[in-house]
Amino acid sequence: MIQLFSEILKFRAHTHADRIALISNEVSYTYAQIYEHALRAAAWLKQNELKKGDHIALLDINNAEYVHIVNGCLISGIIPVSINWRLTPDEMRFIIKDAACKMFIYGATFQQTVTNVVFDFTGKVFEIKNLFGEINNALPINTSSLPQLNLDDQALLIYTSGTTGNPKGVMLSNKNVFAMYYALRSETPLFGPASVNLVAGPWYAVVGIGYFIFGIFTGCSNVLLKMFDPIEVMRLIDKYKVTNTFLAPIMMKIICSMEEVYQYNLSSIQNIQYGGSPIEAAQLETCYATFKCNFTQGYGLTETSGIATALRFDDHLRILGSDKPELKSLLHSAGKPYDGVSIKIIDDNGNVLPADHIGEVCLKGDVVAMGYKNPKPENDKIFSPDGWFITGDMGFLNHEGYLFLVDRKNDMLISKGQNIYPAEIEQCLLLHPQIKEVAVIGVPHEVYGEAVGAVVVLKGGALTNTELRNWAKDKLPEYKLPAVLEIIDVLPRNPTGKVLRKLLREKYWQDKKRRIN
Repeated sequence: MIQLFSEILKFRAHTHADRIALISNEVSYTYAQIYEHALRAAAWLKQNELKKGDHIALLDINNAEYVHIVNGCLISGIIPVSINWRLTPDEMRFIIKDAACKMFIYGATFQQTVTNVVFDFTGKVFEIKNLFGEINNALPINTSSLPQLNLDDQALLIYTSGTTGNPKGVMLSNKNVFAMYYALRSETPLFGPASVNLVAGPWYAVVGIGYFIFGIFTGCSNVLLKMFDPIEVMRLIDKYKVTNTFLAPIMMKIICSMEEVYQYNLSSIQNIQYGGSPIEAAQLETCYATFKCNFTQGYGLTETSGIATALRFDDHLRILGSDKPELKSLLHSAGKPYDGVSIKIIDDNGNVLPADHIGEVCLKGDVVAMGYKNPKPENDKIFSPDGWFITGDMGFLNHEGYLFLVDRKNDMLISKGQNIYPAEIEQCLLLHPQIKEVAVIGVPHEVYGEAVGAVVVLKGGALTNTELRNWAKDKLPEYKLPAVLEIIDVLPRNPTGKVLRKLLREKYWQDKKRRIN
């Protein structure tokens, strides 16, 4: 069995040369063509004195040129570092320095941003469209000149979203990449060479680049979405008869709420994977009615190659086809582990907890990353010597082995000596008729150290904290009632729909220190 991405790309180019591998900006590329582009990119990188193990930074929206350069890196052992274009210039500079990048390649869209990023960068800087003429003119590198790669070699460096602190560079190996494919393949039975895969996630996140890599391993056609646009998602599904995709719940919610959804033929969709944030049963019913396909919920972190557990499509059918509360509750679970993934729940002393006890979620398997590029002490703390990754997520396993996530450990509040998990309060407050969205955070309190803060988006009208507390007082214990209410227009989220609580907390905790960081 071929396990290296470089080898599978070569294999597809020779055995399925004329099959469409990539569609980007209405241009199609066969497997033979994307392999040749990868060889030319590898040759150009070598001409620029880059070698196996070197890092290059990439800043652009999803496009074919981006793909070709990344493929060139992956077959030559050079590590691509895709930068989140939502970050500030200071954060981008941090990543470039942290990764010790020797080259910076950017898209014209970010020309103004780049000026504030590279002023102190000593490596080579290229605009992607301009350099691609050079790459296309480069003679494809002789495959015998490519370095020998193995499963333990690093393949990717992906920086975390920074929801709980500074972004950390997660080192993913070729073994991790293959383990991701191996796990996913058994959960997507309708996914194969005849499939058409819509890559909707940005490539700076594992959900974006990982989904493309999975598509190449399976030999399907991959349609590249530049950046999320609900109309464009529907248009691409309709035009290219997309069969599979990954969408964050917030993306599905937006699409399903639009009148334009009836103008496009979405009947080709066979499977939608979603994850990153919870979805309510009523919303999922709406998604079923809209897309009329199988749904699979996935839970994973960058540190586990985006893979950990799945609520399978047969679970969804069983849950939504039942009126039993115990089955309906499973929709709030993250499912059961993928093949090759083990889970345990531990307390603060590292002891394994029994079923239905809340503790920290730990994961083990070939999907677990090599570690963080920096700092080494954090590696030793989070990646245990016996192969367990300490996720920082709080949750429990029920007696059937389904994983239920409670919250991030860093998002937990400690007030009046009680552990408070925001998700519980959020589920309650979302029942308020005026609240559209809510994020619960810890805010400073002079006596208790921390108290509950509710940041909400309203459906309309006005709402005071006194009104909210009066409404919730018979639904929540007193210590879980909001001490602070803040009304905003939109909640900040990462590409998978997770609310960026860290950003919401910043204004309250300036010059103060939380007990949980």
